[in-house]
Amino acid sequence: IHSMVNMNTYSAIILVGLLAVTSLPAASARYLVGNRISPTLDGGNDHSVENPPALDNESEPPFDIKLHSTDHHLPKSLIAAQFARDPHAHRDRLEMIQTGELGLTGIRYSPTSFSAESDDNDMYSNVYGEFCVFNSQLNKADPSYYPTLKGILSESPHCSEHRYTIPLGDAIEAIKTSKDMKTLPLSGMLFHQGFAGAGIVSNALTAFDSTLVISEHSALQDALSACDAIHNRFKSDDCSIAKQQRLVRDIVTLFSRTSDDSVKNLFLKLNSSSAVYLHTLRALYPSAKWTFSYRNAEETLSKNMQRKRNITCVKAKRNPSAALSEKSTEYNLELEYLSHHEICALHLSTLFEAAMREHESSSTGLLISYSDIVSSLGNVIVEEVLPYLGLQGELNSNSEVRDKIIQILSTRSNSRSAGRTKQWDATQESDLEISDEVSNAVIGFMGDMVGGPSAR
Repeated sequence: IHSMVNMNTYSAIILVGLLAVTSLPAASARYLVGNRISPTLDGGNDHSVENPPALDNESEPPFDIKLHSTDHHLPKSLIAAQFARDPHAHRDRLEMIQTGELGLTGIRYSPTSFSAESDDNDMYSNVYGEFCVFNSQLNKADPSYYPTLKGILSESPHCSEHRYTIPLGDAIEAIKTSKDMKTLPLSGMLFHQGFAGAGIVSNALTAFDSTLVISEHSALQDALSACDAIHNRFKSDDCSIAKQQRLVRDIVTLFSRTSDDSVKNLFLKLNSSSAVYLHTLRALYPSAKWTFSYRNAEETLSKNMQRKRNITCVKAKRNPSAALSEKSTEYNLELEYLSHHEICALHLSTLFEAAMREHESSSTGLLISYSDIVSSLGNVIVEEVLPYLGLQGELNSNSEVRDKIIQILSTRSNSRSAGRTKQWDATQESDLEISDEVSNAVIGFMGDMVGGPSAR
């Protein structure tokens, strides 16, 4: 009996060790995830939670945040031993948000966070922000290597191992009393279909001393799509637009804070899927300039259907926007029965239509054709796009900025991918293969996009 007890004890220890090791990839993967819906939030008074449960980036299941753990046994110590000591463990986290040391990386909310039935006026509830220490201006050093926020976060050891989950309302209240940070105006928003040149524009914007460029931040996309996500996952329409918009404004406020006196303007390059919410953002920030980058319909669909690039269309089928749902109803289609090419074509058409509708109804915005970028070797960005975004003065007064932009325009918008040359060659775009599946899907769902707008 004694031997059996010892053997069981050793087996338990080995099993726990294996579980701890195998949990690490999931824990690491969890840090690449932005918003997730959290149906329950257990009690506790601490304003932060370190290392919430891991999530599957594909299935996006709901989860519980545990504010306090009562497990002080071997599993916790084994997992904790795999991570470096948090250098900021002794610091007040709300104070670090006040000083700008902690930056927002993602949000989490519950199905009732924007309930119209609550008595909180336009204030959302149970929305949590994920914060960590990172340099939001790292893209200025090498915009091609850090084309989106995801690349910047990958360089931060603190973001890899020690993210803090803090009630977003607490963070917003904390920054109201901050004296050492200024809030930038939102000067421009870059919308696009994906692989249509918006990345080149975004990278060019980093050349200016006066700009802060935040590219494809998941928290903003998650806030914009929150009501659609709640409707799709929980079949609920109890989602106050006013509360959702309050969340969007608060997130942009967190983006716009800086202590750098030379920075004057905030520019946001949004995820391609955010284009369907263009009208919402225009209503919230009517003075902000905006652009929409597009390209030939067959080229756009081919690019978006390439392996490792089709995740946006896959997510659109699983979590469609209201615009996509309405268009499928208009066509009398069931999304679940469409092919991958068809669903992607339908999704891309909603982005294009949202931009065209806003452009025509408000007489605002600049539509940027990828073919114009290619044919002009990027000169259209220097001569039209940047001046439209309010940067003509700096272009005229600072020759170094113009030289830096020329260098940026000769480089791929994203050079992080292994095996890719950094130099951009427009002729490489001429041999893009258009399959029959692509052609048929374009004819069926993207007919209005084939030629694109007649003029910017």
